[in-house]
Amino acid sequence: MPPIHRILIKTHHMTSRKKIITLTRAASNLQCSVLLKTGPHPPGIMLAEGESADEWLKVVKKLRYKDFRLMGKDEVLEGRLDVEPGRVVELTSMKEFAASLENDPVIYEWWRVKMGFTES
Repeated sequence: MPPIHRILIKTHHMTSRKKIITLTRAASNLQCSVLLKTGPHPPGIMLAEGESADEWLKVVKKLRYKDFRLMGKDEVLEGRLDVEPGRVVELTSMKEFAASLENDPVIYEWWRVKMGFTES
């Protein structure tokens, strides 16, 4: 079984519908589970999991997001994101984003450490 990659990206913000559609198509084609924090208020956050998440990351890099920062890129034993493979869930606040991860303490803590909110 190929490894599953978990990727966390932080940008200034995510408002371009054209770019978000491109990310959504790539997630569908590559069967990645993706959680986005979009909207005009910084930061923009992308969290992806899947066997082809590395390929999805290449698509993201080509979009040239402002203040693009790869906060985390790890191989994991299992996907823990509560999003079906090939789907994208968009949230508009950090509070919503955090709440969507809180049900799984493993991914929630991983996200908090990678974002710099807490130490491991």
